[in-house]
Amino acid sequence: MKLKSILLLFVIVSVCSLLNSVIYHINQDGTGNFTTIQEGINASTNSDTILVYPGTYYENINYNGKNITVASLYITTGNEEYINQTIIDGNQNGSCVRIMSGEDSTTVLCGFTITNGSGSTYSTSGYLYGGGLLLMNTQANISNCEIRNNYASRRGGGIFCRLSQISLSGVSIINNYAGGGGGIYSREDSEIDFDQTELCNIYLNYAAKGCEILKAYSSPPMEVYVDTFTVFEPDGYFIHSTTTTGVPLNDITLFMQNAKLEPINNDLYVSTIGDNNNCGLSPDEPLATINYALSLVKSDSLHPNTIHIADGIYSGSENNQYFPLNMRGYVSIIGESMENTIFDAENFSPHIYDLYSKLDYSIKNLTFVNGNGDNYTSCCMTISANQQQEKFVNLENIQLTNFPYSIGRLLEIFYVDLYLENFISQSNYHTLLRTLNSYRPEQEVIIENAYIHNNSQYSPQAGSQSQMEFGQLGTNTMNVIIINMEMTENQYYSSAGSETSSGIEIMDNVNLNLVNCTIGNNSSPNNGGVIRIGPGGQNSVINIYNSILYGDLPGEIYIDNEFSSNPSTVNIQNSLIAGGYEGIENVYSWNIVNWMEDNLDEDPCWDVNGDYPYMLTENSPCINAGTLDLPTGIELPEFDLAGNPRIYGETIDMGAYEYQGDPQSNDENEIIIPEITQISNYPNPFNPSTTIKLDLAESGRVELAIYNIKGQKVKTLMDAYSSKGHFEIIWRGIDDNKRSVASGQYFIKLKVNGEEKTVRKCVLLK
Repeated sequence: MKLKSILLLFVIVSVCSLLNSVIYHINQDGTGNFTTIQEGINASTNSDTILVYPGTYYENINYNGKNITVASLYITTGNEEYINQTIIDGNQNGSCVRIMSGEDSTTVLCGFTITNGSGSTYSTSGYLYGGGLLLMNTQANISNCEIRNNYASRRGGGIFCRLSQISLSGVSIINNYAGGGGGIYSREDSEIDFDQTELCNIYLNYAAKGCEILKAYSSPPMEVYVDTFTVFEPDGYFIHSTTTTGVPLNDITLFMQNAKLEPINNDLYVSTIGDNNNCGLSPDEPLATINYALSLVKSDSLHPNTIHIADGIYSGSENNQYFPLNMRGYVSIIGESMENTIFDAENFSPHIYDLYSKLDYSIKNLTFVNGNGDNYTSCCMTISANQQQEKFVNLENIQLTNFPYSIGRLLEIFYVDLYLENFISQSNYHTLLRTLNSYRPEQEVIIENAYIHNNSQYSPQAGSQSQMEFGQLGTNTMNVIIINMEMTENQYYSSAGSETSSGIEIMDNVNLNLVNCTIGNNSSPNNGGVIRIGPGGQNSVINIYNSILYGDLPGEIYIDNEFSSNPSTVNIQNSLIAGGYEGIENVYSWNIVNWMEDNLDEDPCWDVNGDYPYMLTENSPCINAGTLDLPTGIELPEFDLAGNPRIYGETIDMGAYEYQGDPQSNDENEIIIPEITQISNYPNPFNPSTTIKLDLAESGRVELAIYNIKGQKVKTLMDAYSSKGHFEIIWRGIDDNKRSVASGQYFIKLKVNGEEKTVRKCVLLK
């Protein structure tokens, strides 16, 4: 018997003798006073003891303001086996234990396994807190309990503590999950005292922020004494305490003796048939859960790592995945294929939540379905750099589809450079994307190859917003480039009388370049346009090149900037705009519209019966009507939105699709099929870009990639099925994360159907 238990028993017996207190025996076999713990609590008065015999009690007990002891036989014997044998199972019906009505420091919970709680509400918000224990307005003592496998959608998977002073002694908090504070959440002047002799354990909990401990800024500094924590030297992924703007407070001090995990500074692999007992270092020994991989991988700016996700459906019910994912800085998540690697949040939560990592990562080759948001989070991804400078996020080969209606946008990505490439959003009920101006002088958003179609049409009672929103916060500039985008048949439902935009909403200090985009047949009910500069859109500039805006209701472009001292400007060149210059609604005279060369106001003649209904037919006036004279820094991709060569014929076409000629015609300039598969590049050496000539003598799966002298892949230029022929691809000296590479030697490698065909050396000189 432990000395501490003996002393506690002595105190209980003494107090009972002095105050004539009662010990109520709880035994499921009927030999005690009651068969349920709550019956004993209801019968008790201050200083009584509820002594619980072994068994699984499917209850959600509430102390109801009584200063009592609720304990297993561990308290009288010191036998730790009683902790595992005496179980309070919340049965997913609320918090397992609630101590929340002014209980004082004589209140005790001792010697239980507390599991399967789902959290409770304490306000009209409806959010769930404290999966295992909900502690409010109390001074309770929690000792020698094991709190595991509990869940709270909002805060405090294991313990939620508000307006309380509690002590923890010999408590193990393991494998709990919450939106914030997977193990412990402390807020509003709460103090948690960790016993320095009978140590606690806190490990392998999970949350969208603060996996082990989340402390609100309103609680005082905390000293945490544990035997075992998840890792030595935990970062903000594990322990989180910041100001409201995300500045770390560094006011949680951890004293620990052992770590459960040794971080791995390497790529990891996850599969639906994996096992968390595997090493995770290869596709042959994958891990089972993305959450475990995120806790295990090392976040290292000098050695970025990737979690590779095999094809399959990842969800809570299928394979115990927890969403939203708590991202790690410098750790990318890359699926095997966009079509078959699917994250399903099952309408419980968003998929990704990152307000506090060091960022600089990629998310690639994934489909996201069934996400759910609220007033605080988006429905799919919430990502913010907060006060951090020069950070980026790269989203590539991403599909969002079949999101049911809930509060929140699909993507909210703030204060960070965003690169969005090969992106699909269709049949959702939401605004797609909102970005805010950065704290730094300039922020960059580049969107290339995006298909945004058929969103928001089934929820008129709930309302919606424009598909994309840029700007909003104030003085700093956001540079946005959108190339090769189709935005069609989206609807914006709103109350009568308000100005609206079903497409792109521009606020202040945004420089938007819209290049080779097809925007058509979107609708909203009131005044507005598919592209709108809103009332706060001062100092914003929109440049439209090679684009088609046609069939949108109530109009195409609406300019409503109210600031005469900071006018907005729209420049249009080589584009088709329904209604022409006269159709642009410029509400105030100080805003400027420059209708430049070679614009059209005609029917674009879309191929409404084809596989791509917004492609051009042979009679379209948009064929060869574009311009290649684009501003510095805007580079056209090699292919259009359908994967065809971006330029066919005399020059570039308008819109997201390049007309490829009549497939039935016999072109006199017949393509000559090369006899040898080979690559070359010019210039070489080069700065800043080189053109790679690719001759394919056979069709098949083609991978063209750049490697550094260490043999590490730097950039994938092509990874797709291709027919025979001659091709040219430009490498601009950037890696897969859109960052410029260093001077030196690089190798261009060509594989066809998995077989390496040829390698060519090139040199970048800066």
